[in-house]
Amino acid sequence: MSYSAVGYTDEYRPPVWKSYLYQLQQEAPHPRRITCTNEVENRPKYYGREFHGMISREAADQLLSVAEGSYLIRESQRQPGTYTLALRLVMDL
Repeated sequence: MSYSAVGYTDEYRPPVWKSYLYQLQQEAPHPRRITCTNEVENRPKYYGREFHGMISREAADQLLSVAEGSYLIRESQRQPGTYTLALRLVMDL
Protein backbone atom coordinates (compact mmCIF):
# COMPACT_ATOMS: atom_id res chain seq x y z
CA MET A 1 0.00 0.00 0.00
CA SER A 2 1.29 3.45 -0.83
CA TYR A 3 0.39 6.98 0.17
CA SER A 4 -0.77 9.73 -2.12
CA ALA A 5 -1.36 13.44 -1.52
CA VAL A 6 -5.03 12.76 -0.84
CA GLY A 7 -4.79 9.51 1.09
CA TYR A 8 -4.17 5.80 0.57
CA THR A 9 -3.99 4.10 -2.79
CA ASP A 10 -3.59 0.40 -3.50
CA GLU A 11 -2.55 0.96 -7.08
CA TYR A 12 1.19 1.05 -7.79
CA ARG A 13 2.20 3.62 -10.40
CA PRO A 14 5.74 3.21 -11.73
CA PRO A 15 7.74 6.36 -12.45
CA VAL A 16 6.90 6.39 -16.16
CA TRP A 17 7.70 10.08 -16.52
CA LYS A 18 11.46 9.53 -16.56
CA SER A 19 11.55 7.19 -19.52
CA TYR A 20 8.84 9.16 -21.32
CA LEU A 21 10.70 12.46 -20.92
CA TYR A 22 13.96 10.88 -22.04
CA GLN A 23 12.28 9.47 -25.15
CA LEU A 24 10.62 12.81 -25.87
CA GLN A 25 13.95 14.59 -25.53
CA GLN A 26 15.65 12.13 -27.89
CA GLU A 27 12.95 12.59 -30.54
CA ALA A 28 12.77 16.38 -30.27
CA PRO A 29 14.47 18.49 -32.94
CA HIS A 30 17.68 20.21 -31.93
CA PRO A 31 17.25 23.98 -31.53
CA ARG A 32 18.63 25.92 -34.48
CA ARG A 33 19.06 29.65 -33.99
CA ILE A 34 18.29 31.78 -37.05
CA THR A 35 20.68 34.70 -36.76
CA CYS A 36 20.03 38.14 -38.17
CA THR A 37 22.62 39.26 -40.71
CA ASN A 38 21.62 42.94 -40.42
CA GLU A 39 22.54 45.24 -37.56
CA VAL A 40 19.39 45.96 -35.54
CA GLU A 41 19.59 49.35 -33.82
CA ASN A 42 16.92 48.80 -31.19
CA ARG A 43 18.08 45.31 -30.16
CA PRO A 44 17.44 44.81 -26.43
CA LYS A 45 20.67 44.09 -24.58
CA TYR A 46 19.38 40.71 -23.36
CA TYR A 47 18.74 39.35 -26.89
CA GLY A 48 21.48 38.05 -29.12
CA ARG A 49 21.82 37.65 -32.87
CA GLU A 50 18.55 35.68 -33.00
CA PHE A 51 16.69 39.01 -32.61
CA HIS A 52 15.46 40.25 -36.02
CA GLY A 53 13.74 43.48 -35.03
CA MET A 54 10.33 44.38 -36.38
CA ILE A 55 9.58 41.85 -39.11
CA SER A 56 6.26 40.42 -40.23
CA ARG A 57 4.97 37.00 -39.27
CA GLU A 58 5.24 35.98 -42.92
CA ALA A 59 8.90 37.03 -43.07
CA ALA A 60 9.57 35.08 -39.87
CA ASP A 61 7.83 32.00 -41.31
CA GLN A 62 10.00 32.22 -44.40
CA LEU A 63 13.20 32.46 -42.33
CA LEU A 64 12.09 29.55 -40.14
CA SER A 65 11.38 27.28 -43.09
CA VAL A 66 15.05 26.26 -43.35
CA ALA A 67 14.94 23.52 -40.75
CA GLU A 68 12.95 21.74 -38.07
CA GLY A 69 13.60 23.26 -34.65
CA SER A 70 14.64 26.67 -36.00
CA TYR A 71 13.77 29.74 -33.92
CA LEU A 72 14.11 33.52 -33.84
CA ILE A 73 12.87 36.48 -31.84
CA ARG A 74 11.04 39.36 -33.48
CA GLU A 75 9.26 42.53 -32.43
CA SER A 76 5.54 42.64 -33.09
CA GLN A 77 4.35 44.99 -35.84
CA ARG A 78 0.89 45.33 -34.27
CA GLN A 79 2.14 45.91 -30.73
CA PRO A 80 5.57 47.62 -30.78
CA GLY A 81 7.58 46.81 -27.69
CA THR A 82 6.13 43.29 -27.58
CA TYR A 83 8.47 40.45 -28.54
CA THR A 84 7.64 37.06 -29.97
CA LEU A 85 9.59 33.82 -29.90
CA ALA A 86 8.86 32.20 -33.24
CA LEU A 87 9.78 28.56 -33.77
CA ARG A 88 9.20 25.79 -36.25
CA LEU A 89 8.10 22.38 -35.07
CA VAL A 90 6.49 19.77 -37.25
CA MET A 91 4.75 17.10 -35.20
CA ASP A 92 3.11 13.93 -36.40
CA LEU A 93 -0.07 13.33 -34.48
